[in-house]
Amino acid sequence: MNKRVLLAAPRSFCAGVDRAIEIVERLLAEHGPPIFVRHQIVHNDHVVRRLERMGAVFVDDEGEVPAGEICVLSAHGVAPSVRENCERRGLRVVDAVCPLVSKVHAEARRYADTGHLVALVGHADHVEVIGTRGERPESTVVVESPDEAAKLDSGGLPPMTSATRPRTARTPSKGSRQRPRSSS
Repeated sequence: MNKRVLLAAPRSFCAGVDRAIEIVERLLAEHGPPIFVRHQIVHNDHVVRRLERMGAVFVDDEGEVPAGEICVLSAHGVAPSVRENCERRGLRVVDAVCPLVSKVHAEARRYADTGHLVALVGHADHVEVIGTRGERPESTVVVESPDEAAKLDSGGLPPMTSATRPRTARTPSKGSRQRPRSSS
């Protein structure tokens, strides 16, 4: 009896990350190395190392990119001050920010601009959190634990309800199962 094994193509990235990787690959093909990328384009060492072998140069700060060069903004997004600094330095910015991250940034601006306190749940030193907080730092607080959430004081600003809270960039992939949410 003959048996056939079918292997599915791995699908470990969301569409925004796939898009960011494609942007760097296309820039390398069109312009040749080096292509400078602010922060790792994705949180995956195998992808980062492969892009480095192709000629991508990952930097922690846009100040490390030579003036006039291409600077790709990673899928995780950046604060407005980063974009301003890139413009001031004459860098050719290529935006590879995930559209869902851009949407979260827009929601943070919208809520902050209407007088809400934005409670951003995540790790304060994560690039995505840094970028989102940078949209309206005076109206945003980072919450890293349930204890911090319980102690959160909005300072009189109206809270965001679950119906108005912006969604995060973490969406389930097709076919994945989400854990049911508690009703409390």
